[in-house]
Amino acid sequence: MGQLGAQVIRHINADSPADIRQWATGILSSAIPSEENADFVANLGSAAKDSGGVDLFDVRTDPRRPGVLQMVVKARRSGQLGVLFLTADPERPTQLAQAGIAPMDDPALYADWPKAAVSHTEMARLIRGTLDRLVRTSDFSGCVTVAVRAETVFDECRGMADRRFAVPIDGQTKFHIASIGKMFTAVAIAQLVEAGKLSWDATLAQLVPEYPDRGAAKAITVWQLLHHTAGLGDFMVPEYFQRRDDFVDPVDYLDLIARQPKAGEPGKEWSYSNAGYVLLGRIIENVSHENYFDYIRRRVFAPAGMQASGFDRLDDVTPKLAVGYFHDGIFSSEWKADWLKLGVKGSPAGGGYSNNADLLRFAAALRDGRLVKPATLDKMFEDQVPAGPGGYAAGFGDRLSHGSPIRGHSGGIEGTTANLQMVWNANAAVALTSNQGPSQTWMLAERIADLLAVQGAKP
Repeated sequence: MGQLGAQVIRHINADSPADIRQWATGILSSAIPSEENADFVANLGSAAKDSGGVDLFDVRTDPRRPGVLQMVVKARRSGQLGVLFLTADPERPTQLAQAGIAPMDDPALYADWPKAAVSHTEMARLIRGTLDRLVRTSDFSGCVTVAVRAETVFDECRGMADRRFAVPIDGQTKFHIASIGKMFTAVAIAQLVEAGKLSWDATLAQLVPEYPDRGAAKAITVWQLLHHTAGLGDFMVPEYFQRRDDFVDPVDYLDLIARQPKAGEPGKEWSYSNAGYVLLGRIIENVSHENYFDYIRRRVFAPAGMQASGFDRLDDVTPKLAVGYFHDGIFSSEWKADWLKLGVKGSPAGGGYSNNADLLRFAAALRDGRLVKPATLDKMFEDQVPAGPGGYAAGFGDRLSHGSPIRGHSGGIEGTTANLQMVWNANAAVALTSNQGPSQTWMLAERIADLLAVQGAKP
């Protein structure tokens, strides 16, 4: 495996993008989906063009992902870090069965963050210093807000909402929030269960009889869709972007989703699926007899007081909505607007917009029972599926830090990095929104949540 990794680094340092494309066809297994294959090759070509060469910075493995080698490399030109995720094909050891490359923040970013509890003043100093460093090293733009027991202890923004006209970001700026929207969909499903209009174990066939793949629909349950264990793949394939004007409402996706390769058997392994959440959106429509977007506005946003949140079309003019930006390559310093990378409208899987104040309003409404009853919320966090550093509940990530559950969801795609984390025992929450992505800055919210958990655990 190490030899394959060394080959990748050697070709980044020696080849042109065209040479890398030619070489990569022989090292990537045919089992890799074509879009993943193309993304990896394009990213390697960009690394060769933009990095000025890379040096090996660190090598690591993750016991939760056996067989995956993680190689951290550092660009000689900019000092930017990137991590290669590589898995050898067991049947063809000279080929890669999985391959990816992603940006990575410098581990030194949080080197001086303490493990013990700190005052709110000291916490604010740490967050402010980290944001300033992200501005210097990554040209960060976005907002971070922290609330403890309904008191705002930090609320600052950096950067530009629109780089063309140098429009600065402020506390009223709205951002696309990507997969944070999965929490809204999960809450809507829970409300309908609570109202007796469906059950957790109802099948897709029962609730969406128009779904084309009848065989799969009979085996897939609501609970599995919520937990990413329905065995479904993704809908964000080339056809989706080629025909993006055709995909607006959940029903528009059904045929596309049904034709995608399965990721596994229903009820078996966890496999993150945007497609599954679009199907949940169609379930909401069929059961409530209301358009998904109207339902979320009326039953989630309104009771939570989220007046700055919604779902825009690509051609809408939404006041105070930031333009999203991304780097076309992990070592590129050039910003590009994200319009060509977006669907025409968000979906039940994510892609709506909000701001930090509204996200914290959602967190408060969830805690105090305005969205679902406490017993329903408890049910949503039962029987979690192992995922990441903790588990995946019904639409929420959940991990334990210093004795406190930390619950929420992050989101990232071109033009967006976002994270909302609720530190349950401390009655605290942190929201991070950014019009840049995908990036690793969502981890800042996780670090802040850990500090809040330590504070809440003080005797």
